[in-house]
Amino acid sequence: MTLKLKNSLGGALEEFRSLEPRKVRMYHCGPTVNQPIHIGKFRSYLLADVLRRHLERSGYEVLQVMNITDVGHLNEFEEDVVEIAAGRTGGYAWELAENEMRLFHADRRALGIRGAHEYPKAREHVDEMIETVRLLEEAGATYTEGGNLYLDITRYEKIGCLCGSSLEELVELQGDSKTTEGAQKRNPLDIDLWRTDALHQMRWESPWGSGFPGWHVECVAMSRKYLGEYFDIHTGADDNINPHHEFEMAQAAVLSPEGGDRDPLSHYWLHSGPVSVEGQPMSKANRNVVPVRELLESGIRGTVVRVALLSKHYRDNLDFGEAALDRASDVVNVILGFREHLAGLPAGADEADAPAAQWIADTDAAFGAALDDDLDYWKAISSVAGAISGLEAETVGSPARALDALGDWDRVLGIL
Repeated sequence: MTLKLKNSLGGALEEFRSLEPRKVRMYHCGPTVNQPIHIGKFRSYLLADVLRRHLERSGYEVLQVMNITDVGHLNEFEEDVVEIAAGRTGGYAWELAENEMRLFHADRRALGIRGAHEYPKAREHVDEMIETVRLLEEAGATYTEGGNLYLDITRYEKIGCLCGSSLEELVELQGDSKTTEGAQKRNPLDIDLWRTDALHQMRWESPWGSGFPGWHVECVAMSRKYLGEYFDIHTGADDNINPHHEFEMAQAAVLSPEGGDRDPLSHYWLHSGPVSVEGQPMSKANRNVVPVRELLESGIRGTVVRVALLSKHYRDNLDFGEAALDRASDVVNVILGFREHLAGLPAGADEADAPAAQWIADTDAAFGAALDDDLDYWKAISSVAGAISGLEAETVGSPARALDALGDWDRVLGIL
């Protein structure tokens, strides 16, 4: 079976075709390191992890990049969220960012998420961002207002194509925000490229004054540096679609107009769905935001959190809570128990020549088919757990071959 992915751009289930034979370049929107990362964001990182694992198991050479946002991410009041968080502690923004980044990586490892090949930090790539902004300015797509530099969003005729909204609808949505700078922009959707602010802790000299880059230009500059102007896959959480990914596409379209009908920046766009907690949408307003660190510190195993966050299709709403954790714990215990059972069985002298038991071939086929069907992780892991649970002692076959099969499936499952 061939891998098919539901592309957020257009909403169709598409057969995956890499731009280069057997090579994949993929970019993932990573954490803003101002606080412990919650389960909604980690769900998107697990989407990226499962995708990479399945591609590598299928024989692709993958180059994976995930950014770290440590400057320029503004809240609804136009304040840098990292600096605001640092201000509450009386410390420096870069110190807070470094500490939160270390915690993110510790949580990532606990959940069995493989390290990306590159984790570019925004504040270490400001030169690339200045150059990106300079090219946008050279294209005649920018203007200065109130000391800040903006990109004219009307330069991108397809704005809204990712989220399925018109320019007018997006402007109306923007009008409901609490931004204070909107009046300085010609259009509420115009993109922040460079902010001048003499009081900002992290600031750099630029042709537009001393300040810092806008969040939306950061991912464009860093992805282009490590992956080129056009790459295979871009992923994120559903709340990245609008405006962040829409704005990334807009800037990329201005930078590479020779792309013609080719979609800007990335061929495939994948997004994880929303998360609720015990039936209530997870949000600050509902006071039910769940950091992964809180779960780990309460004694819940990282593998259980991993499987619980993957217990629904990545695009569907995931209701996280006791039921999801119990279901995940049962699956993890079945797989770990089976491995322990196999390891305790005596190996036969002719085991290397023994044929694989039929259950292994059947499970492998179901496992691969589920993952090829838009990364249906839960169906894939259920095929393994179900097969193991239904085995009789005499049908296991060669313990060594069963262990090999389990290890091969775990290249994607990430449990053992």
